[in-house]
Order: sequence, then C-alpha cells, then structure tokens
Amino acid sequence: MNPLYLRLDKVAEAILKAPELASDLSRLASLACTSEYHLHRAFNAKFGINIGAYARQLRLHESAYKLAFRPQKRILDIAIEAGFGSHESYAKAFKKHYNQSPSSFRKTPKVEALHQSPQITSLVISSEKGSSVLMNTSHDNVNSTPESGASENHQLDVSVIQFPAVDIALMMHVGPPSQVMSTVSEFITWRRENKLPPSTSRTFNVLYDDPDNTPPESYRFGVACQLLMPSSTPVRTSDAIETCPSTDTNHSSVTTTTIPEGYCAKVRHIGTDAELGAVVHALYHQWLPDTQFELRDFPIFLERIRFFPDVAAHEAITDVFLPIEAAK
Repeated sequence: MNPLYLRLDKVAEAILKAPELASDLSRLASLACTSEYHLHRAFNAKFGINIGAYARQLRLHESAYKLAFRPQKRILDIAIEAGFGSHESYAKAFKKHYNQSPSSFRKTPKVEALHQSPQITSLVISSEKGSSVLMNTSHDNVNSTPESGASENHQLDVSVIQFPAVDIALMMHVGPPSQVMSTVSEFITWRRENKLPPSTSRTFNVLYDDPDNTPPESYRFGVACQLLMPSSTPVRTSDAIETCPSTDTNHSSVTTTTIPEGYCAKVRHIGTDAELGAVVHALYHQWLPDTQFELRDFPIFLERIRFFPDVAAHEAITDVFLPIEAAK
C-alpha cells in the first residue's frame, strides 16, 4: 500500500486524541508528510469520512457523556465545549446523530450509544497484483494522448507523465463554488483584452480546495491561462511549450505564477464537468493507494482541451493532473 495511506492512520489517531486538531491542517499534513492541498481528499479516500465530520462525531460522542454524567453542566456550555456556536446548531447535529434531542438524551441516556465510540476503518485495500481492478496504469511522455477516458463503468486510463513547467496568469475565485462562473466570466474578459485566446494559450483550472471539505466562503478555485512566449519565436507542436512570464497583468485580481515541472498522474476525461469529481476521487481512492508515489506540494489541476460551448457538453475534453513524485 502507498506509504501516504499508512501515515494517514497517524492523522486519524491525532484527531481521536484531540478533535480540535481537525482545524489545524498544517499540523495534520505534517503528520501525514504530505501537502495540505491533498490531505482532505486522501483522508476521505481512505476512511470514507471527511476530517471535519470525523472530528464532529468525536465531539458529539464526548458531549453525550457529559449530558449523561455531568448533570451540573448546562446544555449550552456543553454545546460550546463541543465546538458549536449555539444551542440550536448543537441540538440539530446531536439529534441527527443520535436521533434524540440533547435534553431528551440527558433524561434518558442511550447506554448503547455511549459504548459505541466513533470508529473509522480503512476503505483502501491494496490488491495482490499491486494495481486497482478499475485502473489501467501506463507510463508515457507528456505529448502522448490517452486513447480513452472515463467510461460509464468508471474505468480510467492513468498515465504517469513528466509535466513541463508552464507560466500562467491566474485569477483566484474565493467564495461559494456556485459562484465560480462569475470569476470565469471576468477572467475571460481579461483574457480577450490581452489577446490570449484558448486557440493559442492553454487553459487551466487549479483545484486548491476540496468543495466537500471547505467552508463555502473559503473555497478557492484558480482560473488560468498560459502566458505565451514572444510570437516572433516559432514553436514546433511536438516541442514542450516554453513560456515567458509577464509581471504586468493590468488587473488587480490577475497574478502570474507557475505550474511547476514534475511527474503527474494524468487522466483524460471526456464528458461533462458534473463527472469530474468522480474522476478526481478515483485518482485518490483507487489509483494512488496501489502505487508508491508521494504527492507533490501543488494542487491537482485541470487542462481544458475542448470545452463547452465550443463543443457539446458530453464531448468536452479535460485532462486531469495529479502532481506526484517518487517515494523517498
């Protein structure tokens, strides 16, 4: 099994001992020896539960004990100690978990619930052959094109490629995922004004956060395009694309950065964006555990090859890149 998925046990153990650590991503990522960009997805892939949800279950379990055995404590105080901002939010979460209100539980505690502490079990099981039964792994170079993408039975072709560094202009969306398109629209306007059309400048998205594990107001999604080298210098289509960064973007929200060079696991997805989440999850949940690769300190990112409305939504082509490196 991949060493990362073994180290995640340390993360689960740390949260079990101190649920408040769930908000300290830097410390948890250090325990797992991985990047914060990948921690949430990897933890969920292994245990089938989000870090926040696991910590919340632990806090609710502790609060149930207090309700049963600390009658002098007010329910509001117990709620605050469990990390809830109000009696109402605590009562709602408690009832959803125990099917009983806090006040009712205090009067008639469910003994069986007190003995059933939250347990998590690894969902990642390494196969005897060393590869996932739902994955076909191949090694190729960066200029190759996978012959097939995700099919209806979720089989994926994963290529390990060397991705060359690409300088990009990036606009960061910060806020609810439902509002991403407003940022995309603003970036498209900037892109047109700066003569960087998709036909000559590659299009990227950088997935800084997992929408399932990030508060909507804190969610980050990068919208980007390649910064081109001077047009006077011809580039053969078979060459790795060189770039020339620009420091003046003429826009306060557009910055320049680089997608770093390095190995990536690459999947070509043909279909709508609604299916991309399943592809990303499969890389962490099915493919990575059966390898010996570590995750590099850069988020998973997408390159839009063909996109709606230039083509029909089901014919859109997106390459998904998971930055990896050989285990040390």
